[in-house]
Order: sequence, then C-alpha cells, then structure tokens
Amino acid sequence: MIKIIIIIFLIGVLFVIWQKWELTRFEVTDYIVVSEKLNNPHRAVVIADLHGFTYGKKNQRLLQAVQRCNPEMILIPGDLIVSKYSDTFGTALEFLRELVKIAPVYYSFGNHETRLRDQKRINYQPFWNYIEEVKRTGVQILNNESISFPEAEEIRITGLELPIAYYEKGRIVPMEQAYLKEFLPKPEGEAYDILLAHNPAYAERYAQWGADITFCGHNHGGLIRIPGIGSLLSPQLTLFPKYDAGRFEKEGKEIIVSRGLGTHTFHIRIFNRAELVNIQFFPKK
Repeated sequence: MIKIIIIIFLIGVLFVIWQKWELTRFEVTDYIVVSEKLNNPHRAVVIADLHGFTYGKKNQRLLQAVQRCNPEMILIPGDLIVSKYSDTFGTALEFLRELVKIAPVYYSFGNHETRLRDQKRINYQPFWNYIEEVKRTGVQILNNESISFPEAEEIRITGLELPIAYYEKGRIVPMEQAYLKEFLPKPEGEAYDILLAHNPAYAERYAQWGADITFCGHNHGGLIRIPGIGSLLSPQLTLFPKYDAGRFEKEGKEIIVSRGLGTHTFHIRIFNRAELVNIQFFPKK
C-alpha cells in the first residue's frame, strides 16, 4: 500500500511539473487561405485568449514570434485579460503597445471584456481605464462594427461582441438565424469579409451572415485533448465541444478556432499546446 501511495504521489508531482512547463510554451500554427475575392497576398496573425499570460520578460518571446511572421495585420478575437484580475489589464496594455509597432491591431471583445460592461463588477472602472489607454495606442477596437483594411480595400474586418448571455455555462444558448443581421453591419459587395468572433459555438451563424473567414477562440483547445478524437471539455463546461480548435468549413466559408495563448481558472493543457495562429492569404489563380 505504501508503494502505491508513493507511486501515486510521484505521478502527481511529475504531472504538476509537466503542466507548469507546458504552460510556458506555445507554438506557431500556419494556415494558407485562398480566395477569388483577394487581389494580392496578405499576412496576418491571430492572438486569442492571452488572459494576461506572458512568455518571457514583457512577452518578448511572443513578440518575437509575431515579428517573425511579418504580419500586415494583427487580429485579436477577445479575452486578452481575465475579468477578475486587474493586473492582467496592465499586462495586456503593455503587450498591445509593442504589437502596434509591428502592424495594425484589430481587437474585439470576448466574454472577459464584455463581462465588465456590468457596473456592479469590481473591476468595472479599472477595465474602462484600460480601454481608454488601449485606444491611445492606436489599436482599433471593433465591437459590432466594420472597417476596411487600409492596405487592401477589398478586405473588410468586422468584430462581433456577443452579449454575456451567450456564454452560459454548461450549454449553448440558441441563436436565431437572423440575429447577426441585426447586430452586425451588412457584408458589402465583393469585399473579403474577415470576422472576429470570440465564441465558436455559432460558427454556422457566422457563415450565414457572410463572413468569408471567421477567427475564434474561447474554447482554449478544449483544455484536455485526446489524440485522434479532439477536446474533452470546453471552458464553458460542455463535453466534446464541436468547434474546439483548428479549421472548419460551413457553407463554403471558413472558420479557424485558435487554441489560445493563456488559461484561467483551469490551468491545464494536456496534449493541447498554446498557439499563435499565422495566416497567409492568397488570391485564387
């Protein structure tokens, strides 16, 4: 019995060491996207669910990885912060100040930002102070609005901010088919529409709205991934989430779900390394 206890203890210690090590690592995942709507090649990186994490002093390792990708745009579909911890606001702000030196940054809110629209939340005022500083950096915040990419007017970037009710724990709240048409600007003509939408549960709705490609996060890769099967549990506590991580296609439109770069509450990543998403866009020949 004592041997069994010792073995279990050692396994537990090794697991803790492994997870602490794993949470200091990330990888770059490359995607190639081709569309007849594009006139020229373009490059972007997607940074999702950083949650105040740092990779190296002042996030230097992550910043260097972004620089190596040489992006023309940096896309952030939410959750740079943890709503309960105001120290993550300063970490995110410091990171954004460096990101804008690399390329234009487009940022839409995830559930952790949206939660702080509630004046009753303890970090309500620090959050809005953070947002004012973010705006001063030149970061473009897009919440239910669109903007044309200055370097390529055929590209339009839209950010979706969903009400916090769409992040209910334990289930996926139904969304009416016409909901996004009321919430978001209408896609325009022949533009290539990029949508930043934190919650991937509504991938079909994003495609139906008209997004040529949607970038999501939120599920953190599913916390625990089973090789050959996929994720076991989402941060919303739904089992085997359909849109856990990777590339999906709906109605001829693409959805890419990032495994994210940080964690909160459940600080584990089992066969589920954090990722920086690197996108190369090409015109269809």
